[in-house]
Amino acid sequence: MGVASHLTLQQIAEQQNQTEQQLKDLAALALRLAQQKGAEQSEVWCYNTIGNSLEVRQGELETLEFNQDSHLGINLYFEQRKGTVSINDLTEAAIEKGVQAAADIARFTELDPYSGLAEKGLMATQFRDLSLDHPASIDIPQSIELAQSCEAAALDNPLTKQSEGASFYGHRSVSVYANSHDFVGVNRTTRYSLSNTVIAQNDKGMIRDGYYSLARNIDDLIPAQLIGQTAAKRVTDKLQQGKVASGKHPIIFSPEVARTLWGHLFSAIKGGALYQKSSFLLDMKGQQIVPDFINIHEDPFILKGLGSSNFDSDGVATYKRDIVRDGILKDYFLSSYSARKLGLSTTANAGGIHNIIVDSTCGSLEQLMRQIGTGLLVTEVMGQGVNIVTGNYSRGASGFWFENGQIKHFVQEITIAGNLADMLNNIVDVASDVDKRSSILTGSVAIEGMIVAS
Repeated sequence: MGVASHLTLQQIAEQQNQTEQQLKDLAALALRLAQQKGAEQSEVWCYNTIGNSLEVRQGELETLEFNQDSHLGINLYFEQRKGTVSINDLTEAAIEKGVQAAADIARFTELDPYSGLAEKGLMATQFRDLSLDHPASIDIPQSIELAQSCEAAALDNPLTKQSEGASFYGHRSVSVYANSHDFVGVNRTTRYSLSNTVIAQNDKGMIRDGYYSLARNIDDLIPAQLIGQTAAKRVTDKLQQGKVASGKHPIIFSPEVARTLWGHLFSAIKGGALYQKSSFLLDMKGQQIVPDFINIHEDPFILKGLGSSNFDSDGVATYKRDIVRDGILKDYFLSSYSARKLGLSTTANAGGIHNIIVDSTCGSLEQLMRQIGTGLLVTEVMGQGVNIVTGNYSRGASGFWFENGQIKHFVQEITIAGNLADMLNNIVDVASDVDKRSSILTGSVAIEGMIVAS
C-alpha cells in the first residue's frame, strides 16, 4: 500500500487537481490526433477514482484497501463508421496507439446512419455547482472507529448473535468528457458509505439483515450508532416468523423494493428497449400508464443528488422535466443515438437517468398500512423473473404480514407475481417515507393485489 493509502480525501483532492489537468490534456491530445487521422467527429471520456475502503468484524480491523482506478475511452467517427477503444494506460504514447487503433477499427465497422455526436447546439454551456464534491478530512483510524461504533451499537442489542462486519468507504472521482464540438465537461464527485450486517437466531435458524447510509457529504451520513441500531432492529424484527396463505393479496413495496419497481418502468421507456421493440410500453407516450394521481419527475440539479449532473455522457445539457404527469407518460429516456433511431430528440439521458422523484400521495408507511388494512409488506425481492418485453413479473420475496394495519410476523420463501402493466395501473398510494440512498427517490408503494404463493 503506497503513501496515498494514508491520505484523507481532502488530501487526495489536492493531488487530483493535477490529475484533472492531465486528463484534460490527454483528452485534448486524443482529439487533435483524431482530427489528424481524418475523423469527422471524435469524443473522449476519462476518469480517475481514488479512495479507501475498510471492514471491521467483532471490533477488529479485517480488511483495509486503497483503491485507485483510471480509464480512458475514445470514439472516432469516419463517415458514420465508429471505432471505439478503451485504455487504462494514461500516457501520451498509449493515447497515440489508442487513436490509431480506433481509426483502424472504424475501417472495418458497418456504416450506421444514426451514429455520431449529439448536435453541437445541445451541448451544455452552464455548469451549476451541484454540491457533489465534499472531500473529508477523516483519516484511517477515524474511519475504523466509525465502523467499530456502528458494529458495537448493533451488537449491543441482546438479540443479535454476531456481526458479519461493518464497512466504511470514501472515494473521490474526477471525470472529463470532451468532443470535437469543442465541448469539455468536468465532474468532481465524492461518495461515502457506512454499513453493518448482523445475524440473529431463532429455533428455525439464522436470520441476516443490515442497514447502510450513503451520501455525497460525510456529514450527511446517518450517525454510526443509529445505523447499527437500525441493522439490529431490522434483523430482530424477523425473529417472529409465520406463514401467508397463497392467493391474491394487497402488497406494499418498501422504498428499497419500490425503486426496483419504478426501475422496471424506466427500463421499458429507455431508447434501446423502444427501438428494439422489446418493451411492454411500446407506443405509450401520451397514454395513461399509472393512476391519474401519480406524478414522476426528473431533476438533474438536486444539490448533493446521487444522480445530479449538468450534462449527460454525450455532453448534452440536462434539464428538469416530467416523466409522468397525472398518470400519463409524457417522455422517454433517450440518448442522442436512440433518439435518432426513433426519429425523436435526445432527452439528455445518455449514460442513464438523473434524479427521479416519485411524488408521494399519502402520509407515512404506518398510515398507508392502516389504510390498506391487511396485506403483505415486501422488504426484499430475489431472482430475475421480470420480462420487460411482456411485463410478466415473478420474483422470490420476503417481508411482513400485517393485519388491521399492524405487523403480525415475518414471512419468507414466498413468490409474488403479476404483470407490470397491471401492477402499475393498480397502484393505490405512494407513502412519504422516501429513501434518499438512490437516484430514484420514492416512498413505499401500495398495489391493490398481486398473486402470492408460499
